[in-house]
Amino acid sequence: MGAKTAALDLRGLKHWALGLVSPVCAILISFIMAGIVVVFSGGNPLEAYGALLRGAFGSAAGLRNTVRYTLPIIMLALSFSLCDRCGYFNIGQEGQMFTAALAVAWVPQFMGGAPGFLQILVMVLLGALVGGVMSLIPALLKFLLGINEIVIGVLLNYIATLLSSYMLLHASFADPNSSMPMSYLIEAALPAAAMVGGVVLIVLVYGLGMQRTVPGYELRMIGKNPRFSRACGLPTVRIILIMALIGGAFSGLAAVGEVAGVYHKMYEGFAAGMGYNGMTAALIGKGGSVGMVFGSLILGALQSGSVTLSVETSVPAELVQVVQGFVMFFATVNILRFGFRRNRKGGN
Repeated sequence: MGAKTAALDLRGLKHWALGLVSPVCAILISFIMAGIVVVFSGGNPLEAYGALLRGAFGSAAGLRNTVRYTLPIIMLALSFSLCDRCGYFNIGQEGQMFTAALAVAWVPQFMGGAPGFLQILVMVLLGALVGGVMSLIPALLKFLLGINEIVIGVLLNYIATLLSSYMLLHASFADPNSSMPMSYLIEAALPAAAMVGGVVLIVLVYGLGMQRTVPGYELRMIGKNPRFSRACGLPTVRIILIMALIGGAFSGLAAVGEVAGVYHKMYEGFAAGMGYNGMTAALIGKGGSVGMVFGSLILGALQSGSVTLSVETSVPAELVQVVQGFVMFFATVNILRFGFRRNRKGGN
């Protein structure tokens, strides 16, 4: 009995260590591969990565920018991971952000005379609600009509992107004097401290809820074996719909932070590519809160340092996108776990 318990503890320790080392290896391999691309394009990868590092962490302004880019990625990573845990693939995060941002830009039109804190409160609630509803649509169609949620999510992304472009040209909140489609200035501002505190609180609740509560265990069980979960009496469909709603709300909150806390207006294409950043951070973290924060910080630092990269070196800022692509690929493949499985099979 003691030997069996020790074997289980050793297996659990190996699983924990693998989950910690695997994302680090994925990131290191990605930087190596991107460095090879830089060499073949005639650049110096060490010089490029040095510029990225200085731009992201070399000054107070760089640190602020890194945190600024990291926060929405964390929220989108939580959005994707929460849905993925129960077997719902939330690929429509960009559409959720665009529609939530439209709702945020519309708030000053009917609450212009209200106090700023009240406007911010309505923006947060409305943005979360709109994002949640947009995420709920593919889930409902999945269970009612049997349509794959990925197809609906991608289509909704296109619809939301085109709708936002149209609204920023013709809606009442559109600024006709701007050189590009954007809304009027949003005077009510979401404080940076509130954004940081809110993200930290949500990450803590997510981490504790997933590992130390009964709903978190049920959610993981539904994701791993929905048929067994239904046999145990769990309302799997209802739980998945609730998680889709909450996941979309997280995307909506990310949009609220961008529009009301950073730009103070909505402009065309502000959320382009952000959903894939969140998905990449979630894949790096393998659903764990610490790993997702780490992955989000890496991706946020890449975006923050890209300006310094283009200014101080001859390497184009598109290198950041190359690194992100490799990170997503290797985080998905999970090389270390594949190697351990092959070794275990060979030993047997």
